[in-house]
Amino acid sequence: MPKSNRRIDVIDHTRSVFKSISWRVVATLTTMLIVYFFTKEIFLSIGVGVVEVVAKILLYYIHERMWNKIKWGKKDHPLSDIPVNRKLDPKDREIIVKKLKDLGYID
Repeated sequence: MPKSNRRIDVIDHTRSVFKSISWRVVATLTTMLIVYFFTKEIFLSIGVGVVEVVAKILLYYIHERMWNKIKWGKKDHPLSDIPVNRKLDPKDREIIVKKLKDLGYID
């Protein structure tokens, strides 16, 4: 069986917010430059950028969260149906990793 180094990532709301903001900075600057290129109006460019950034951050965040709920294209981890009540302690993690190795699930 091939060795897999895949991690299980949980995407939380904070990550989605920061990802949305970083993308909007790049996209809004692009829009402002395009508006300025066509109109040579700096205040119009800034105004369009402000309206665009607010609307599109909100829409992108909603879009991102909706896609996170769609199962299509995702593979469930074999242990994803086990409810976990708290963060794993390092010692507990070591015990689990050792047991998975003993059972042959990981190398």
